[in-house]
Amino acid sequence: MDRPPVTVLIIDGDAASRNYLSAMLLKEGYQVLTASLGREGLISAWKDQPGIIIIDPVLPDIPGLEVVARLRQDRRTAKVPCVALSSQEDAQEMSALLAAGCNEYMLKSGDALARLFQFLPRLSNKESTLAKRGKMIAFLSAKGGTGTSSLCANIAMCVASTKADKRVAVLDLVLPIGSIANIVGYDDRTNLIFTALQKPEATNATYFKENLPRISGWYFYLLAGPPDPASSTQLASDRVAGIMDALLDSHDYLFVDLGRSLSRISLPIIQQANALALILGTDLATCTLTQTILEYLKTLGIDTRRIFAIQNRSVGLEGLTKPEAEKLIGLPIQVTIPYLGDNLTVANNRHEPFIYRFPNDATSMALRQVASQVLELSEKQFR
Repeated sequence: MDRPPVTVLIIDGDAASRNYLSAMLLKEGYQVLTASLGREGLISAWKDQPGIIIIDPVLPDIPGLEVVARLRQDRRTAKVPCVALSSQEDAQEMSALLAAGCNEYMLKSGDALARLFQFLPRLSNKESTLAKRGKMIAFLSAKGGTGTSSLCANIAMCVASTKADKRVAVLDLVLPIGSIANIVGYDDRTNLIFTALQKPEATNATYFKENLPRISGWYFYLLAGPPDPASSTQLASDRVAGIMDALLDSHDYLFVDLGRSLSRISLPIIQQANALALILGTDLATCTLTQTILEYLKTLGIDTRRIFAIQNRSVGLEGLTKPEAEKLIGLPIQVTIPYLGDNLTVANNRHEPFIYRFPNDATSMALRQVASQVLELSEKQFR
């Protein structure tokens, strides 16, 4: 027997936006309720018991953040899925709304509807056969030259080679030139820029299952970054979130290489990552910058228990010890990558995974250790 249509409550002070979204939802088979004020939305939510609530954070009477907080405090709406659909790009607003209980934060953009219609069925359980959403592990550093991309590729390979029954993907978001393709020896046209230029509805989970290239010898699937600075200027930032959602729907684990990027593109990813691999070297400058980044992430509500700090001594033998670096950044370092000399450069130049080129090296053991620990961290739920 068919399930009854899901009721969606739209709380939005802008009539044009509210009416357009209402029409699109009705066309998709949802029942729709609308409210132009926060107080009106609260009354409707408590009285009509919608299955999903979509709210614009900027309302004429009371802040959307207050509306979300009151929805979560009332037993009638405490567990009703809530999506913030904002007309402005604001990292602080996003952090506050997610912390208050929003299930998702989206921007009103050309990609918003396609992404919203991918997301709503998960919230409403409309698709009973939908696979469990994948886990995301993001890699970043506070300074270039710390080996972030090499570690991301090699740790993803360790996971993919030991989890034969799982689909593992790597998304290269290093701008303006991607790094992973050069490490693994990939030079085909399917990359982030090419994909972002496709229609949003075309690049869904099925598209990535059927078209994402699997890298020979590395076991994972790769969405490479921009091949050159000129092509990176074609990247529409509002397409990244939808692409990432489709990758998470089509893969069990998604490794995202952010490099040293801390931007409007990377911040939402950092917010959503199940585990965050933070790479630092041994030099004082990198550790000082890392401490600054950590303090900033804390202001955005990032739970530091999700951060997996790695000291990569392979990029330099001299410098701070692990205890000295820990004291400076104020966070435990879980793993130290041993000094490698030229071995990592040799492996990268040959486009080979480090653990295959140097299977008996202590670093191969460290890479396997990190792979196991970040997977374990990605499965944890922090409250």
